[in-house]
Amino acid sequence: MRGALALIPVLAPCAFPAPALHAMQAAPAAVEPVPGTPQDLAERLQRMQQDIDALRQQNTEQAKEITDLRAQNGDKWLSEQRVTQIRGVVADVLADSQSRAALQAADATAGYDRNFFIASADGNFRLNIEGQLQIRYSYANVPNASLAAGSGRDRSQVQNEYGFELRRVKMNFYGHVFDPSWTYRIQWAYERDGENSGRALSFEDVFVQKALGDGFFVRVGQWMNLFNYERVVGSRMQQFADRSLVDLYFDTSWVQGILLGYEQERFRVFGSYNDGGGNRNMGSVLGTGNPTAWAFTGRAEWKFAGAWGQLRDMQGWVGSPFAAALGVGFNWQRAGGNPPVGRITVGNGNLPDQVGSGTANTQVTNLSYTADANLRGNGWSAWAAFLGNWTYDGGAVARAQGVEGAVSYGTVVQGGVFVTDAVELIARYEGLWVVSDNENPTQANPLVSQSLNIVTLGANWYFHQNALKLTLDGGWAMNPVRFSQGLFGLGIVGSSWRASSTGKGTGEAVIRCQLQLLF
Repeated sequence: MRGALALIPVLAPCAFPAPALHAMQAAPAAVEPVPGTPQDLAERLQRMQQDIDALRQQNTEQAKEITDLRAQNGDKWLSEQRVTQIRGVVADVLADSQSRAALQAADATAGYDRNFFIASADGNFRLNIEGQLQIRYSYANVPNASLAAGSGRDRSQVQNEYGFELRRVKMNFYGHVFDPSWTYRIQWAYERDGENSGRALSFEDVFVQKALGDGFFVRVGQWMNLFNYERVVGSRMQQFADRSLVDLYFDTSWVQGILLGYEQERFRVFGSYNDGGGNRNMGSVLGTGNPTAWAFTGRAEWKFAGAWGQLRDMQGWVGSPFAAALGVGFNWQRAGGNPPVGRITVGNGNLPDQVGSGTANTQVTNLSYTADANLRGNGWSAWAAFLGNWTYDGGAVARAQGVEGAVSYGTVVQGGVFVTDAVELIARYEGLWVVSDNENPTQANPLVSQSLNIVTLGANWYFHQNALKLTLDGGWAMNPVRFSQGLFGLGIVGSSWRASSTGKGTGEAVIRCQLQLLF
């Protein structure tokens, strides 16, 4: 320390030359000498000498002050202050190093293993990030007989609709917290603006799930209802560009509620109490009351061969082992009788008139049921489902509308064969039959008496299985399409089909070309 103090007289002149020289240069001169002449050099040397003398005087005064302080306290005053400062610096450095270490690979991980993820090193926390893009070009042709007169547009324009669209744009966050038994999922999707209504993003799956041990788990929140196999398989794993119209007719889509599940090697079962089919993103208090009085859903599956993972998609990949499973499900709900605006569906008590295009709202019970069979093999797949619905206990209003006791039946049979490792040929048949006393010839409604048969053929080009694929398919309807949305509100426009405005017109055709990217 004393050696450092001894250097102060030597270093001090070097610490102050700039301000002094600046002040010296800024001093005004009566006569400005010519630069470079002896007179100019002499004057500059004289000013420099004056500055040096002033700095020496200042240095002498500072040295005297230091000597006086040392004589009074020794070196203690400087040492204690320096120790305090050093301790503060060390504490700051340690705190900063600890905060940075928390982000190092030893304590956190991030990367890609089928999806992007961020996780803690101990495995107790993990966030997975997934995305889905479906970009589609679609062409839809309806026969002239299905178009009503006086629509204000040229019939040739209405008859043919075509163009590009973003069929699905989704982001999915899922993982676990605290330990792997606490899982969660948050998924939202871009709502396609089919009618230029300016809809934004909307939540789909939003739930928390707890594993209870021995194969049991409980889930609360919002999820795709575990009822119909074709809907349970995500849109990212479908064989065709979109699901069948029969699925859109019967399916309950997302529900909110509580679910108890049980899964073992060969058997799994799910049961839930929920707010009813098609009632996602719904508040518990509504201006017109609840859309449903109660709703229950259940599904059971038996697997005879293969692994559960093989049933998550609909393809029988080349090289995959044989798999086989059976499933049954039901959805039973009682309508509240006064559905809120935007949720006016049969499932919520909205019934068609026998004359005209109006409807009546009343309480009604819907019991939907399904059974399906799945087969998978080395380069091939086959799947079939039977679905039904019984509308009953609607009272005088339902009888007046001709739909009390209405029964609906539907079936879907589809499959695919790989002709190369990356190219799959696909085919699907779907049929729907509605037995009802409502014979309204013009109204498009799921409870109007009707029948529908559709055949769809196509092919898939898999660049990286379902993560990157191109689908081309085309469907032809043998009967007029008599409903614009299903029993629980799923609209058919999402699949590029359109309902007949007259109840007539055979031969509606849809062609779709779709590119899917998953990440």
